[in-house]
Amino acid sequence: MWNQKPASSAARYPAAGFTLLEVLVALAIVAIALVIVLRLHLLSLDATLRAQDLTTAVLLAQGKLASLGAFPEPGEEDGQFEEPQLARYRWHTQVTAHTLPATETGSEVEVRRIEVTVSWRDGRQERHYTLQSYALR
Repeated sequence: MWNQKPASSAARYPAAGFTLLEVLVALAIVAIALVIVLRLHLLSLDATLRAQDLTTAVLLAQGKLASLGAFPEPGEEDGQFEEPQLARYRWHTQVTAHTLPATETGSEVEVRRIEVTVSWRDGRQERHYTLQSYALR
């Protein structure tokens, strides 16, 4: 045992670091994870834009309903909103008259069914939001 030559330093300490294969596998895993994260980010942005469009449509429909008055006359109307940033939104109103028969304690009741629809283009799709209300007299 005493007569043996000491082993070389290369044999005692294996080479430190990663092999090319290990680096390529790690890089592939990081690339796949990055693609997934980017896709989720794009889906989140798309959902945010759709929610913003829907919120705008709801507010526009409520504003149009308020502008019709408490007991509007029956009929239909179409139009666009005048503000430049709302140019892609259109509106349609439909008011129908109904009369409920008299009850034992009162007279006939006039009812107006009011429907306001706001439409807009979302890419290639036409989207719409409809708000319905009723007015009594």
